[in-house]
Amino acid sequence: MIVTDLKSDFEELLVTASEIWFAVALVKESTYDFIQASINLYCKQNYLVGIDLPTNPKVLRKMQSQLQNKLFEAAIYKTEYNFHPKVYLFKDNDCLTAFVGSSNLTDGGLEHNIELNYKITSQEDCLSILDWFNTLYKESFPLTDENILAYEEEFNSLEEIEKELKKKRKSFKLRKPVSITNPLDAIDFSDRYFKKEHHLAFRKELWTKDNKEAIDERESAKIKCEELHKSIFPRFKDYGIQILEPNPMSDHLVSMIRQIDPTKPRPINAIWLSYGKNENEIKEYQRLVGFDQKSKQTFIHHARLQIRIDYKNIGIWLLFAKENEGGIFDRDFFKVSMRNKVYREKFYQMLNGLPNDYFISVGGTKEFCHNFNSVEDLHDFCKKDDIQKYFIIGRDYHIPDNEMSEVNLPTETLKVFKLLFPFYEMMRHRFMPQ
Repeated sequence: MIVTDLKSDFEELLVTASEIWFAVALVKESTYDFIQASINLYCKQNYLVGIDLPTNPKVLRKMQSQLQNKLFEAAIYKTEYNFHPKVYLFKDNDCLTAFVGSSNLTDGGLEHNIELNYKITSQEDCLSILDWFNTLYKESFPLTDENILAYEEEFNSLEEIEKELKKKRKSFKLRKPVSITNPLDAIDFSDRYFKKEHHLAFRKELWTKDNKEAIDERESAKIKCEELHKSIFPRFKDYGIQILEPNPMSDHLVSMIRQIDPTKPRPINAIWLSYGKNENEIKEYQRLVGFDQKSKQTFIHHARLQIRIDYKNIGIWLLFAKENEGGIFDRDFFKVSMRNKVYREKFYQMLNGLPNDYFISVGGTKEFCHNFNSVEDLHDFCKKDDIQKYFIIGRDYHIPDNEMSEVNLPTETLKVFKLLFPFYEMMRHRFMPQ
C-alpha cells in the first residue's frame, strides 16, 4: 500500500510496538525527539544511521546517551559508498509492519515533503528486511566518542556545503510552458456525450463565480445531466437497481449550479447526478434526528451512486457524503459491520472482484482496489475514514475513453451502477427493515 504521510502511521504504531528497527540516511533532531516522545517505554529500539548526508552530531550524542538502556541500540553505517536507505520496521504483538521508500527521518520526510513510501505487511517480506538490517548492523561502527568526534569535523564542512546548495536552489525558478490553447482543444467532442462546453463550465476560473455567465454555463451541463437521467432511470429495473431513487427534491435532481452563499463562495468544480435512498427513508431519518437536525439528513447526506463530471474527467462512483454529519449513519454502520470477520472478508472479496480500473478512496487517500495484500490490510485502510472527506468506490474515465461516447455513456453508467450496487446494499445503513 502506498503511504505519503508517514507521521500518522508512526504515531499509531509507536504507542504499542514492542520493537523497532530504523535504517536511515538522514536523521533530524526534532524528528528523533518526536519518536522518543511518542514511543512507549517498553519498546526496544534499533537504529542504523548514515552520515553521508548531514545528520547533526547532536542526534548521535542523544543516541549515545541512551545506549546504557538495554532497550536501545544504535550504530553508524559508513562505507566508500553512500548509505541511502529509508527503512522502518515495527513489531507489534509478533506482527511485523515495514515502510520502505523515500522518506528520511526528518520533519519533511514524515509529513511535509512530496514522498513515496510503501507499507509492507507480508511477514515473509518483513523478515527479509529484518535480515537485511541485521546483516548491515554487524558491519556498522559503534557510537563512541572517537567516532562521533571524527564525524563532527566532517559535519561542519557538510553543513556549509548544504547552506550553499540551499541558496542555489532558491536562486532559480522553474517555469512551465505557457499553453496557448485550452487542453480540451485537443479532444474531438463530436461523438462525446458531454461536450466541450459542459466540461468548460467547471474550469478553475469559474469555481467561485456566481455571475450570469458562470451560472448559464453550469446550466448547460445540468440540462445534459437531466437528459441522461431521462435516458437511464427508466432502465434501472432491467439492471436490478430499481430501488435506487433520485433526489426527491425535483429542483435538486442534479447538484447545485450556483453559490448557496455568494458572500462565502465554495468551489463548484463539478456537477453530478445521484441515486440513493427513497423519500420515505429520508423522512424516517429526519424524524429520528429531530427538527433541529433535519437539514443534516437530506438525500445528499446518505450513500448514493452517482455520475460526476468535472473539467477533465467523468467519474461513476458509490460514495458516502461528507461534512455536516454527511453519511454518518452509513459510515457508522459500515465501521461497526467491519468488526465482524465474515463481513470484512466478504467486503475484501467483493472489492478484489472489481476490474483493475476501480479504486477506493478513504480519508483523502486513494488506492486501487487490487492493491491490498490482505483482509486486515483493507480493514486498516478503511479505519482512516474521515467524515470531512468522501468515502468512494468507483472508476474515473478520461473524456476520450470509448465508454464516454454519446452512444456508450448511458449504458456504461448503468453497467457500473449495477456493479457497484451490491456494495451500496452491503455498506449502507437501513433505518427500516427491508
